[in-house]
Amino acid sequence: MASAFEVIAVRERDTVKSGRTHLQDAVPTTLGREFAAYAWTLRRAASALAATRPLLCETGLGGSAAGTGLNTSPDYPQRVATELSRLTGEAITVGHLVAQMQSMLDLQTLSSAIRGLALEVTRISNDLRLLASGPRTGLGEITLPAVQPGSSIMPGKVNPVMFEMLNQVCYQVLGQDAAVSYMTQAGQLELNVMMPALGSALFDAMDWLTNAMNAATDKNLKGLVVNRARCDQFIHDSVALATLLNPTIGYARAAEIAKESEQSGRPVRDIVTAHGIMSAEAFNALVLQAAHGAGSGGGGG
Repeated sequence: MASAFEVIAVRERDTVKSGRTHLQDAVPTTLGREFAAYAWTLRRAASALAATRPLLCETGLGGSAAGTGLNTSPDYPQRVATELSRLTGEAITVGHLVAQMQSMLDLQTLSSAIRGLALEVTRISNDLRLLASGPRTGLGEITLPAVQPGSSIMPGKVNPVMFEMLNQVCYQVLGQDAAVSYMTQAGQLELNVMMPALGSALFDAMDWLTNAMNAATDKNLKGLVVNRARCDQFIHDSVALATLLNPTIGYARAAEIAKESEQSGRPVRDIVTAHGIMSAEAFNALVLQAAHGAGSGGGGG
C-alpha cells in the first residue's frame, strides 16, 4: 500500500490542491505531498511492526511446569531453539523460562504495533473517502474505481466500498487488540492460561488486516484517478490563498484581500491582479511555490 501511494505521489508531484485543517480551507499543498505522507506513515508503522521481531524470537519452550524445566532433557530448550532457527531462518533464542510462562508482554507489544497500523489505515481510508466524495456535491478530487454497483435504488451511484471494507476490518482488528490486552493482564502467578485465545486473536488480526489492505490496494488504490481540474478549481476558490500575500503586503492588507474575496466571491488571484499587486502569472507561481513547501520533507511533493 505504501508503494502504491508513492507511485501516485510522484505522478501528482505538481498537482496543486487546497490543504484543509479543521475541515476548513487552508494553504495550498500538492496531492503528491499529501499521498507521500500517507506512504511515509505506513512505512513508519511497518518499522514498528518489524521492531517486535527480536522479542518474538525468544522462546519459552522447555520451561515445562512453572518454567522449571521439570522432566525435560537438560539441553531441550536450546535444541528446540536451534531447530526452530533452522526451520524459520530466524535467530531463535531461549528466553527467561519462568517469565515466558507468566508474561505475554512480547505478544502484547506486537498487538500494539498492529493496533497502531490499524488506526493509521482507518484515518487514511477516511481521508480517501472524503477526497472521493461527491462526485459533484462533495470534494471529488479523486475517483476510486467502481468495484460493484453501489446502490439498489440510485442508478449510477458508485460507493467507495473497498475503503469502507478496510475501515470495518480495522475496527475488528482494534477489537482483537482489546481482547489481547485483557488476556495479557489475566494471567495469575506462574502461568497465563489465556495463551490459546490470545494467539488466535493475534493470528486473526494479522490475517484480516493483511488481506484487507492487499485487496483495497489492488482493487482500488492502484486504479485511483486524480481529478486535476477539480483540484485547480478548489485551490483558486480558496480564500486561504490570501495567506500567501503576508510577506509581500503584510498581514493587515492580506486580511483585507481575504475579506474582499469572501464578500464578493471573486478569487484572490483576480483581486490581486485588479489591485495591481502582482500579475496572475506571478500569483500562480507563488501558489505553486507555497504548495511545494520550503522544506525537504515533502517526499514526492
